[in-house]
This record gives sequence, structure tokens and C-alpha cells, in this order.
Amino acid sequence: MEGKSLSWAPSDRAADLERAATAEFDLVIIGGGVTGAGVAREAALRGLTFLLVDKEDFAFGTSSRSSKLAHGGFRYLAQKEWRLVRESATERNWLRQALPNLVRPLGFYFLAHKGGKYTPGKIRAAIFLYDFLSNAFSPFKNNPHRFFNADEMARREPALRADDLLMAGYYFDTNVDDSRLTLETIKEARDLSGGRSVALNYVAARKVIVEEGRVAGLQLEDRERNSTFRVRARCVVNATGIWTDETLALAGVDSEMIRPTKGVHIVVPSDRLGNREAFALRSVDDGRTFFVMRRDDVSVIGTTDTDYRGDLDSPWCEGKDCDYLLRTVNAYFPNARLTQADVIATYAGIRPLIRQKGVHESSVSRRHVILDRGTGLVTIAGGKLTTFRTMGFECLQACSRGGHIRKLKGREARRHFSRRPYKVGITWKAFVNAARGEGLTASPETLLRHLHQQYGQAALAILREVRRSPALGIPFVGGHPYCPAEIHHILTFESPCHLTDVMMRRTEMQFLVASSLQNHLAASVARIMGGRFGWTPARERQELDRYLDVIQRSQL
Repeated sequence: MEGKSLSWAPSDRAADLERAATAEFDLVIIGGGVTGAGVAREAALRGLTFLLVDKEDFAFGTSSRSSKLAHGGFRYLAQKEWRLVRESATERNWLRQALPNLVRPLGFYFLAHKGGKYTPGKIRAAIFLYDFLSNAFSPFKNNPHRFFNADEMARREPALRADDLLMAGYYFDTNVDDSRLTLETIKEARDLSGGRSVALNYVAARKVIVEEGRVAGLQLEDRERNSTFRVRARCVVNATGIWTDETLALAGVDSEMIRPTKGVHIVVPSDRLGNREAFALRSVDDGRTFFVMRRDDVSVIGTTDTDYRGDLDSPWCEGKDCDYLLRTVNAYFPNARLTQADVIATYAGIRPLIRQKGVHESSVSRRHVILDRGTGLVTIAGGKLTTFRTMGFECLQACSRGGHIRKLKGREARRHFSRRPYKVGITWKAFVNAARGEGLTASPETLLRHLHQQYGQAALAILREVRRSPALGIPFVGGHPYCPAEIHHILTFESPCHLTDVMMRRTEMQFLVASSLQNHLAASVARIMGGRFGWTPARERQELDRYLDVIQRSQL
């Protein structure tokens, strides 16, 4: 049952760099976010080889700073984006089947209040439409919606303000660890290529080499070794998200495609807030809709949506962003009385929206665009996390139609050719049965559920290590399941170069663990990494300080 993964450790990096510099790939992808990952998977499924590079870690940008949802875009119904909602909702449903451990159903309440903008009739119509667009003529279905009156809501969500509540619509979207979705997609693409393709983090594109009007290669810099090298390429995909215009400039193209907007999320304890499930709430300040999303013991609240002109690499949550969200949450949950002191963590991301003249930032379409000037440089920008697969296909299709790669033929030219399960995907029931069959269920259920959720079938290999050495299954800190065995797995199969890669993107430790525990937790992980990679005490301290600085800056 268990899918075998290729080794992808920092010790493999030298060989990968050598292959990148000497081999010829069908396409080179700049950008290791979910969009670039989707293009890589589409290519690998069709037998095409790729080199994927990112100047930072995989999922460093928007793909690790989203609302942690694979969703259909309920809010976009108000903008009459029927096609986008249909595409997003059907992709969400497929992802639930393809990666059931990682993409998990999450029930949302949408509320109707006396005198409010959304009447019970409008909410019923919107939810019926949402699920119709999701389910009609699709083999993958969403969980059924329901409607509750005020008395039923008082029983289901007793902490919710009930004085003017008329009813609530209840519909489903899905929780997901966005950076892990990105990583699993890259891992699957590498495995499907059988070692013929390469994915490298901390490798920056410095120049797109154009000869006689066509792309001939790239000048790359390995930022870990401060060395440069050239790769041959006839087809280059620019999937760099918020850095799209900067990447086009490397080929001498003057562009202002991207309108960056900042989205901020705050994380609070669910028992302080009092919510049992997730909510779509309208801001008491400006009427915009944002989410309160239950993730076990915490709730993620967001997002804001404001134009951004700062450093694209380092957006942060400001006090005013936090207060904007808390004012509305406290209005809906009056006994919570949340303040900035209750916030466990914050994070901020930049959306790579496509510029539209005269459109408010919250109304800019989330659709993607593909730009091909005929030179072999194909740019894909905009879009949503949930639609990464269809974005990847359309980008590869554009590369093929432009003559930059071979023509796609037969079944592989079909839009849904790649709608197949991920090899690591496994349901909880199947996972428990497999673990029992191997005698691997002695660990606490909290650890089993955590490993299943994050690693799918690969969790069986982690549990075997725990059986061989039980100490590897002991959590680093009380109240959280993170343990040494999973760190060893990450170091072997998930290509982290730095402590921040593990704490912020291979796991969700950065925002799920209280700041008071971060020093001990991060130091424990740094010791394992230092022992494995031969770090000096000074390097270990440097890695730790760098991560703790991020934690400090994410506090309010």
C-alpha cells in the first residue's frame, strides 16, 4: 500500500545541482510555489522532465501564507464569478478524494441577521447555487449543506451572539496545510519522473538568456554556496507569483501585471473564542467577508485584503490589521473579549492579483492569466491555491501549443488527465487498518492522527522508526504531537536547508505552538538538524536566532 518516495535530502543537493547544470530538461520552472508545483506534476505525469527552482524555500511566498483552505470561493458568488466558483469547487472536491489525509472537510456557517445585508432567502439561494456548481455533472461531490434556525444555532454554537440571528446556512469547504500541499505535489512530480527531474530550493534565476529572439537558457545562482551556473532551456515557465514582474525583467520584458494585496491572519485559542466550527463573518467596519476557521485547538481568523507596497519577501501583521479582525470577532462572540494578548501567532501573505483598472482590491478577480510572447518564456500569474492543477495543465498546454515542448497527444491532452489520487493519500480508516496490520498502533492516537494528517501513507514509515526506537515518538513539548521521528523523515525526504524550512513550511509549528514554547521546541529541532548536517554550534545558534526573530516579529 505505501508509496515509496525518492530520497530528497540536503545530501542529495550536490548531485541535483550537477544534473541541473549538465542535463537538458523539457522545461525549466521558475517558482516553487503551488503553481510551479502544479506545472511540474502535469509535466511528470506526461513523461516530460523538468527543472524547478526557487530563490527561497518551496512555498516560501503566498503558498504558505494563505487561509489554509481548499475552497470553492463562496464569496465570489456575489461577483457573479460562476466559472471560477465551478472550477474551484470541483477541484476542491477532487482534492478531498486525491489527498484525504491532508484535505479535510470543514463546515462553515453563513449567518442571516435582522436588518442585515444577507436575508435567509439570499443565503439559501447562494448555498444551493454553491453546491450545484460544485456537484452537477461532476464525479466528485461535496458534503451536503443544511440550514438551521436561531434555536438550533444556539444549541450548536452557544458562544455565538443570538439576539438578532434569524438563521444560518451550513456548507462545506476544506482545511489544508498549504505549504505541505505544495511540497507533496513537488515530491510526487519528482517521484513520477524517476529521478530524471530536479527540484532545487535556494536557487535563484539571475538572467533569462535570449538568443535570436528565443529563450536559450538561464543563469542561476545557488544561494547556499554563492555559486552561479548556466542551464540550457528552450522552454521556461515563469510561475513566480508576486515576483512575476521581476522575473519578466530578467528577460528584458517591462511589465506591471501584478497588483499585490496583503492578507493577514491571526491565530487564537478556540476555547477562548468559543467557536465549535467555522464561520464566514461580515466585518462590522466595512462589510467585507472573512473567515473564522477551526483547526483543532486553535482558530485561524482572516483574511484582510489591502493594497501592498512594502517588501514582497517580508510582509507582517500590524496591530491595526489584528484590531480590524478582532472587532468583528468580538461582536459576533461577545463573551470572548479577545485582545492582542490572546493572539498565539500571526502571519501575512501577498496575493499576486492581476491588475484591473478602477477595481477595488477586494473585488479584483482571482482568475489566472497565461502570457506567451512566442519566445519560449511562458508566464502564469494570478489564480487560487485550489485551482493549481488546472492552472498547471493550462500552462503546460500553452507551452505545447506554442511549440516550446512536444505536442500533447491523446489522453494526455485532456484537461482532467491528472485528476488521479496522490500516492501518499490515504483515508483515516485505511491508515488505521494498515497500521494495525503491521502492529504500529501502540503510539497515542494524537500522534497517529497527526502523522496521518501530515504525511499520509509515509506516516507508516515514521511509525516503523518509532517502533524501532520508541524515544523518537516522544513529543518535544507537552500538548503537541511533534516528535523526533517526523523530523528525521523530513530531513530525508523533504529537502529542508534551514530550521525555518522545517518549522514554518514542512510543519505548522510556527503558528500552532505558543510563543512561550517556541525556544525549547526550535532548539530541539535545531539539534537534530545540526547533528544530521554537521552544523557547528555557531551555525546551530544562527539558525535558531533566525527563526526566533520570525516568531518575535509575528507577535503583536
